[in-house]
Amino acid sequence: MWRKRRPAAVLAGLSLLVALPAAACGGPMSPAGRRPAASAASPGSAGSPGSAGSPAPGAATPATAPGTAPVTASPEWRATAEAPLEGRAALLDVAASGPRDAWAVGYQASAEDREGLPALQHWDGTRWTEVKVPGMSADHLTGVSTTGRRDVWIVGTSETAYAGHYDGTRWTSYRPFGVAEYHQMTDVAAAGRRAWLAARNQEQGILLEWTGSGFRRALGVDGHFAAVTARAGHVWAAGADAPPYSGARSRPMLWHGTAVGGPRIVSWQRARLPDIPGGTLSRVWMTGPSDVWAVGEVSTDPNTAAPETLVLHWDGGSWRRVAVPVPRGRLDAVTAFGPGDVWISGTDAAHPGRPLVLRFDGRGWTAAYGPLFREEQAGQQYPGSDKVRHTGIARVPGAPARLWLVGSVGEGDDEDDFILRRG
Repeated sequence: MWRKRRPAAVLAGLSLLVALPAAACGGPMSPAGRRPAASAASPGSAGSPGSAGSPAPGAATPATAPGTAPVTASPEWRATAEAPLEGRAALLDVAASGPRDAWAVGYQASAEDREGLPALQHWDGTRWTEVKVPGMSADHLTGVSTTGRRDVWIVGTSETAYAGHYDGTRWTSYRPFGVAEYHQMTDVAAAGRRAWLAARNQEQGILLEWTGSGFRRALGVDGHFAAVTARAGHVWAAGADAPPYSGARSRPMLWHGTAVGGPRIVSWQRARLPDIPGGTLSRVWMTGPSDVWAVGEVSTDPNTAAPETLVLHWDGGSWRRVAVPVPRGRLDAVTAFGPGDVWISGTDAAHPGRPLVLRFDGRGWTAAYGPLFREEQAGQQYPGSDKVRHTGIARVPGAPARLWLVGSVGEGDDEDDFILRRG
């Protein structure tokens, strides 16, 4: 039986992730040893959080130490054996309702000439096991959300969009757009008897509401939605104002829905954001009406391979861009235990072979790095065979400081999934 190659650091049993102070993990230097010139959209520039005129959580200017300084691992996080997946595999999202209940989703058995199969794994407090959903019509699962053992939502995509719900006893599968093609589900937010599903087609970002008996189209706007978060009469949907792969230069986009006189969200308004050309948001997380975080990246120059990291924060009055200690890279996901305990996952352009975790503790930011899963090899199959490709992060309710980090390393047929745990 063929066994896929596990990351070298996992095989070696390495413990993971060391928190580095901001002063120890600055961004990449230019070939001449100089930082790129600041612009209106770059972290720490005039008018952005981190400048003298715009205070924001953790808004210290990125450190000046070279981003290529060595990084090490610590025992804070550790690799966890997941249920084996077939062939090319990745885990894209993770959610937990408690220490003995977590879910991770993604894909497996994928290749350049085929879409592959969905991957769905469940943690019961002891081990991860693969879960098969009868009637699932999805090649890739892209989002998962749960409020408890009897309320789990997953979304994904094949030729048509897919959504599935678990009530603690059985799974029910849905096609939110019927047999219509060219719709992709990107994220989901469980909200008790309701749920919110983010989607996109070739032109629009679409937000669907599960009402308890069916799906209702709540919002459709030009651009795309990549993420949604919901809590206590508020819904935020995040993405960009241009469709992906359209070639148009995008700007970050957030829409806010609020309930008026009852539980139903009836009022929608586009948020006023800092002007950030080239920006796009990948995930959003709300701890309360006055504390919302959104993360993504900014493509500033087509000749620059590494985008800028992007963190936006809502304090109940305005959205501000927040500077973090890693100025270039990609931020994939965000979660939080509260306003003073925020966690972000992604990759640092200076260390692309390691997963990156940023933490805001209410006073400032620290950066942490996972293991170097693979060493770069001469003649490796793909340029990205040694690089982290996807990450997702989730807090564990009821277990302070415990989190799950999932993702993948590699590219093409050489991609492999991983799961890390903290606490």
